[in-house]
Amino acid sequence: MDLSIWIVLIGTALIGICAALVGTFTFLQKKSLIGDAISHSILPGIVLAYMLSGQRTAWGLMLGAFCAGWFATQQISWLQWKTRLKSDTIVAATLSMFFAFGLALLSYIQGRPDDGQAGLGDFLFGKIAALDIRDLYLFLGISTVIIIAIFLRYRVMFSFAFNREFMISKGFSLRWNDFILNSMTILVVTMGVQAVGVVLMSALLIIPVLSARMLTCRLSQILLFSVLLGTFSSLLGSYISILGANIPTGPCIIIILSACAIIIALTVKLQSKRKSHGK
Repeated sequence: MDLSIWIVLIGTALIGICAALVGTFTFLQKKSLIGDAISHSILPGIVLAYMLSGQRTAWGLMLGAFCAGWFATQQISWLQWKTRLKSDTIVAATLSMFFAFGLALLSYIQGRPDDGQAGLGDFLFGKIAALDIRDLYLFLGISTVIIIAIFLRYRVMFSFAFNREFMISKGFSLRWNDFILNSMTILVVTMGVQAVGVVLMSALLIIPVLSARMLTCRLSQILLFSVLLGTFSSLLGSYISILGANIPTGPCIIIILSACAIIIALTVKLQSKRKSHGK
């Protein structure tokens, strides 16, 4: 295969692995909506980064996306702390405001005669074909940071997921735990948005874990199955997107991932019926 195809496949595999790992802990700590908020909130950061720099470099756009995602999580935390609104209401309002602002900026750039959208519209639904070796090195660096952080914080994040009050009583900081988890989520989303897009990136965080949870209750196995499902769907979806003409990467990946989830759900349902009839 061509070198560019290998770069794309390795890049999407890294996205699938990291999304599954981080998504497992956001799912267990009941913070799946945070990933959805971040994935929609980074759009204005991407557009503003391009407007300020005038260049469509991966590191520049990802820096803008990270800043927008961080600002969105801070707004959510502040509203949760200062108001009596429910968490889902705050998250929905935040992602709507940020995404609307991003679309407005994108429309503004589209109307400019000098550069149009500069390919920024690809970030809505993902287009991984433009990935180059420099982007891959950046992905490798981010993936390394995420994997090391999860390895070092594994027991703490596991304990916060199942016994938060006990961890707080032992002196562990809930805010620090949320900050680390939110930061990893932002990093995953900013890395994956180029392939999957801001609209569908949250699905890559949730569906692999949801599918794995239907198969097992053990955390180690949930992590393993999530990584396998996320990686398989990312690889196959990106490969189909490369071979097909004008097929966005994000929908391909999520369609395959959704099909796997449906197959798993039907299989588990049939097995439970057989066991009940056997009794």
